[in-house]
Amino acid sequence: MATDAQTKTSWLWATTVAVMLLIMEFVLLSALIPADWSTRMRDQEVRWVSSQLGDETATAVFAAAQRGYGTVFLRSGLVDASYALLLPDAAVVNETPELDKLAAVPIWPWVKQRLDLIWFAIYLAIQRLVVLFAWWPFIGFVLIGAVGDGLLRRRIRLAGFDYPSPLAHRLAVRVLLGLGFLIGFGLLLPLPVPPLAVPLLALIAATALAVLLTQTQKRV
Repeated sequence: MATDAQTKTSWLWATTVAVMLLIMEFVLLSALIPADWSTRMRDQEVRWVSSQLGDETATAVFAAAQRGYGTVFLRSGLVDASYALLLPDAAVVNETPELDKLAAVPIWPWVKQRLDLIWFAIYLAIQRLVVLFAWWPFIGFVLIGAVGDGLLRRRIRLAGFDYPSPLAHRLAVRVLLGLGFLIGFGLLLPLPVPPLAVPLLALIAATALAVLLTQTQKRV
């Protein structure tokens, strides 16, 4: 019971920390990142996708990202609603002269720039998800291989009456959890991410999964 309570507490703490870090990332993105940096980051990532995945795959990735972003955020009206909510409406200002001074405050161009940056980051996150799924044959191959290797090594270990390593098992679990958090944060990372990072992370995850299965204790 104590172990279960400790496990639940650890999961709750890890989830809380992850949410706090994600909120901090959004604050950093919306308040501190220069607008010109987002342009340079986009151009660099576009070049990496084209050079590392090929022009044909890159075109398909960009088309899928634009289609997904348009369907979820543009056609639903979320983008327009955010600008209408946070920026003064020119028609309302013209009809209400008392709002001229409020509309003339120089903070509104900055707010619009931040909104542009946030929606660009969301689009980039969708593009990175598409790149992630573009590697699914490789990811599936290495994960299936890791499962087969881990289960085979576990049967060999059980046949030889070897004890599992709790340390290796715990380390493998933490590596997999860390990779999950890293992928989540990487979607909004205000830095260019090369597509070749995906197979690298897949190999790390496959190694950790194989160790996890190999060192899993026998259930009685």
